[in-house]
Amino acid sequence: MRDRQINEVTAIPPLTPGFAGDQHKAALVVKPGDLALTDPFFLMADDQVTSGGPFGEAHPHAGLETVTFMLNGFMEDGTGRLEEGDVEWMTAGSGIVHNKDTVVSTGMRLFQLWLILPERDRNMEPRVQILKRDQMPVRRELGAEARIYSGRSGDTLSTTKNAVPVTLVDIRLQPGAVFEQDLPGAYNGFVVGLGGEAFVGSHSTMISAGFVGWTHPLEEKGESRLRLTAGPLGGRIMLYAGQPQNIQVVARGPFIAGTAQELDGYYRSYRHGEFPQAESLPA
Repeated sequence: MRDRQINEVTAIPPLTPGFAGDQHKAALVVKPGDLALTDPFFLMADDQVTSGGPFGEAHPHAGLETVTFMLNGFMEDGTGRLEEGDVEWMTAGSGIVHNKDTVVSTGMRLFQLWLILPERDRNMEPRVQILKRDQMPVRRELGAEARIYSGRSGDTLSTTKNAVPVTLVDIRLQPGAVFEQDLPGAYNGFVVGLGGEAFVGSHSTMISAGFVGWTHPLEEKGESRLRLTAGPLGGRIMLYAGQPQNIQVVARGPFIAGTAQELDGYYRSYRHGEFPQAESLPA
């Protein structure tokens, strides 16, 4: 089995003012604009709130999936309440409106990822999956605990529904612990340091809190392996990996489409009130 390496390391940039007033700051963990390198991940934002209360306004999405991972605090809207370690996996598909009457706690922090959808699924029926932390499968190895929100780790499999094959694992390592994650060689992926540090990949690249390491697809088919070794204080690493779609997309505002005409169609449908509210969808 081929061992993966970390091909590129970037730092999460400093927080800047967000869209939800003075109490909201944000930074781009994954920047848009270079899909050839980040495919199938379009962008990922680190959103942080200094004081609780109402947060943003109801807004639409179409042509993509959003994956919202609650790191600290809580967020509550019409679809339910996300607490620390919970994930909302929202497939916007043909169009959806969400975050109506949203309330957040002081100190809330979340990652929100945007995934492009395969062409055949871009206009699928929208759906929302609420993945509760305590209901997610956990793989335990010596000194390591991996909570699996999507995909597989070892023999442990998540039941999350995916339009794009994606592995999402929250890995916590005790000092010196070694953990191996198998991934299809074709997957593109990145790890985000949330605490402590770990030496990742065949070149033992150090990933500490606030840094992102990319592992790009391999030319060889079949399975590959990404090894993580914790530093002296242990570490927490988020792993995102997925199947590149190798398609051309155009984006504007909250929509991702295949053509400018399709984008115009999303805006027209939204203005005509044709997008369902997220809270109206069956659980």
